[in-house]
Amino acid sequence: MCNEITSDYLALQLGLYQPFIINEENADQFEAYMRDPKKIQFDSYCIECKKESTFKFHSQRGVLPAPPPAYVLTNFLDRIKSDDPITLLFQCQRNGGHLFYLTLLIRGNKVTKIGQYPSLADLQLHKIDRYRKILKDDYRDFSKAIRLYSQEIGAGSFVYLRRIFENLIEEARQTAASQESQWDDSIFYRSKMDEKIKLLKNYLPEFLVQNRQLYAILSKGIHELNEKECLDLFPNVQLAIEIILDEKIHQKEKQKKISSAQNFVSASIERLKS
Repeated sequence: MCNEITSDYLALQLGLYQPFIINEENADQFEAYMRDPKKIQFDSYCIECKKESTFKFHSQRGVLPAPPPAYVLTNFLDRIKSDDPITLLFQCQRNGGHLFYLTLLIRGNKVTKIGQYPSLADLQLHKIDRYRKILKDDYRDFSKAIRLYSQEIGAGSFVYLRRIFENLIEEARQTAASQESQWDDSIFYRSKMDEKIKLLKNYLPEFLVQNRQLYAILSKGIHELNEKECLDLFPNVQLAIEIILDEKIHQKEKQKKISSAQNFVSASIERLKS
């Protein structure tokens, strides 16, 4: 767990109901954050502008009591009322009517985010919209995985990511079967995933082939790892899936450009002959 409070940590990194521990190292920083929130600003996607924007502090509900002259951590924690949530309201600098809400509950030395709008999932989903066409029906699974992760459900999120991985392999199998006269499905279906990927290496993104152990990580997450372990792994697993999809998009765009250039050359030669 991070012990440093950056301008965007509580809003964009800390998950719902995931306690943040106040200790001697960050207590001063946290109190300064809460007592003078006018200095707080962070960059985030605005779901209403549908663009990246800067959000600045607008108002606060719930106030911390003034500190005594000789401040120490224990005194600060003892003075916080455990039943009074603090809500911070931030305003989009593109449009002042677009707001970001953040509600914190402080009990003992634990800070828990008990509410947020927009949700972390809402802020993440716009980033994967570029994969909608390449994923087709699997786009829904990708969005489900991100929503589950934002709700602190680790193994469940891995189920959807592994399904996407498996469907990428199946798509490549169909392509191979349609293009190779000697392709043998019986050999493919008898093979383990590692061997399947090797059989399809000419039809899969290079990153996937070189990092085919990703499937083992996904399977281990579903069957063996606990929720926290899955949650810790999720961001990098998501990144790996996105790199695979980025490569597919690049190859598709490259092929489209090649076809366009070939058509231009052929048409130009015919025109110049006449």
